[in-house]
Amino acid sequence: MAHLADLNEIQNVVGRYATQYNLVKAAGPLAGTGVLKLVTRNKLVNVALVGSGVWFAVNEISTPMLRMIEDQFGFLGSLFGGIQ
Repeated sequence: MAHLADLNEIQNVVGRYATQYNLVKAAGPLAGTGVLKLVTRNKLVNVALVGSGVWFAVNEISTPMLRMIEDQFGFLGSLFGGIQ
């Protein structure tokens, strides 16, 4: 069975937008509050864990997608003669 897409090409494209450094930077607060949750049973830590989970999701999902969308609009702009 022939695949429609080359998996190496997909990995290269995704790698441009989601780098390992960004993953570590976004996961830092989540890991820190996860460790705090293991040590303490404070309700404030639960709120911080939820907030850091949201922070991780925003940084790892929306930021790379936004960069990809901006790249695509830049490409379309160059095709149509530079839309301002």
